[in-house]
Amino acid sequence: MDTINGLTREQAMEKAYKIAFEGEGLRQACSQATWNAVSEVLGIKNDLIFKLSSALEGGGACTAKVACGAWSGAMLAFSYFFGRTYDQWLRSEKYLKSSFLGQKLYDKFVQEWGSAICPEIHQKLYGRNFDFSNKKDFDTFEEMGAHSIGCTVVCAKVSAWTVDILWDEIPKGLDMSMIPGPGDEVPKDLDLVKLTGRKGAGWGFEKKPK
Repeated sequence: MDTINGLTREQAMEKAYKIAFEGEGLRQACSQATWNAVSEVLGIKNDLIFKLSSALEGGGACTAKVACGAWSGAMLAFSYFFGRTYDQWLRSEKYLKSSFLGQKLYDKFVQEWGSAICPEIHQKLYGRNFDFSNKKDFDTFEEMGAHSIGCTVVCAKVSAWTVDILWDEIPKGLDMSMIPGPGDEVPKDLDLVKLTGRKGAGWGFEKKPK
């Protein structure tokens, strides 16, 4: 049976759901809760990416008016594995796999909530929108279960879906934490092609020939 970090597909999805639910409920920040859950389950935790996800929270900069933070956190995960590298960008080389995976997640958003836009999801969940810059509005948001039965569930479902979508694309039977993140030093004896099974576009941090 295929596993990643010792987890089957179902176990990985269940763990991502649980981590995201608890993270959003206790610490909030939907974008960070989602990225944290997916990255922890797949062994790709990265402090820089976690930090970069911060302003994506609360429907974009805590406005509750743009993209769902859980959606944004998931896009970071797809891009981590399959995003276009800087070198590809310089060469104007198109590489859209991360976006294609994101489209699969978008279909799930539409099926579940009708949209991936924060206020439209709020309308579906709570029957109204919120202005997070208004304290009374935010207090009402909390009172209606935002961090107990509302956005916690959104983050949990999105995290599980993201793991499910990535499962068919990334190598199995590996400790994914061995794969370095952006800015990490790549061990000389680490064969990324052998480790990941990915050739061609690469992961974006292989050493380039001089």
